[in-house]
Amino acid sequence: MSKSEVTGLHLPVDLMSDVPLRTHNESGVPVRIFVPDNYEDLIAATRGQSEVLGIQRLLTLARNGASFRVIWQPAIARKALASGSIYPLLAVLLLVQGAEHWLLDTDGEESLIAVDSARRSIVTHQLAKDLFSDSDIVICADNLGAGLPSDLYDKSSTKLRSREDFETLVIDALSAQQSGSIGSAAFYSRVSALGTIVAELFENTDMHARFDLLGKPLKPNSIRGLMLKRISIEVGPDNNAAKGSVPKQIECFEVSVFDAGLGFYQSFTRRPLEPAVEIQEEWKVLHNCLERHYYPDLPDRRAGHRAMGLYEVLRAIQALRGRVEIRTGRLFSYRTFLDGQIQAQMQPKAEMAHLAWPKPKLLDVEKKYVAVPSKHDSVVGTSVRVIVPLE
Repeated sequence: MSKSEVTGLHLPVDLMSDVPLRTHNESGVPVRIFVPDNYEDLIAATRGQSEVLGIQRLLTLARNGASFRVIWQPAIARKALASGSIYPLLAVLLLVQGAEHWLLDTDGEESLIAVDSARRSIVTHQLAKDLFSDSDIVICADNLGAGLPSDLYDKSSTKLRSREDFETLVIDALSAQQSGSIGSAAFYSRVSALGTIVAELFENTDMHARFDLLGKPLKPNSIRGLMLKRISIEVGPDNNAAKGSVPKQIECFEVSVFDAGLGFYQSFTRRPLEPAVEIQEEWKVLHNCLERHYYPDLPDRRAGHRAMGLYEVLRAIQALRGRVEIRTGRLFSYRTFLDGQIQAQMQPKAEMAHLAWPKPKLLDVEKKYVAVPSKHDSVVGTSVRVIVPLE
């Protein structure tokens, strides 16, 4: 049986674009997912497309009640079952409840395969400090009773690790990818700020992505995670490039946090995200989640809420000449400071102008340079992707 004869979703491409997935879950039969032997080559060819978006879209199908029949070709099955955590999207796929996994042989015959051992390996995995592969992931499989990986939680107290621990984790991971000297105080302070952002993002999943609106544990497929990844992305010529210059590939480091919880809107308002909710209201809520009192007319109903501080987030991303993408509910927002990507000239507030801080405002991915939201297909939870150039 050839790839073209296997109907359904072909990984990774069909999940890493932001096209609607509704048609794959309307018939009530299992969604067929095909994982080809050239999966690694296909991932490499995506030119920096978002793998964490693929994870979030997979979890959206799972949380919305889809079941899956996963068809594996033999070579990628052996690799994923032995070392699932270096294939983030496949690791999450192996942990999803309501999925059967089948091996496709050369004669087109399918045989059921067991994934229990692979699951245990994934939920007990610890991040490799040297990132010997291009990607690594640590997962809180709350749905399987394995929500406290030692990289993220102190096992003795069952509480999240300190912010200093998260800073160390990010510094170690990014430093291992740097080819030049990393000893400067400027580098350390910038990456330390990135570590703080990651700590706050993951703290948000711990506080707001494990329970439903009634305070009950989310079931099934309540999965959260932290992904580290080395990627190559294409950027246009920067402002100082000679006329006629062509786009180039640059090496970057990605840190992404994701969950399958309520998402920013529902956790903030304590109300379901109904289709009747205006997209502009959801956009305002997103900014309030990141910056307390950004829109003071919207009441925050979350107990113990502490905003991340969009000023601080964007300042750290700007200092690292990076990019941030946030996908939640029906929104897909971003800001970029990557050289070679056109940056919106949004001035800081007057009282902050001497600090050269970017204005705490996100842009819409579809409209690119406009701070007006487009309505995207609704997803569960939230994913935040931070990209930092390694040059």
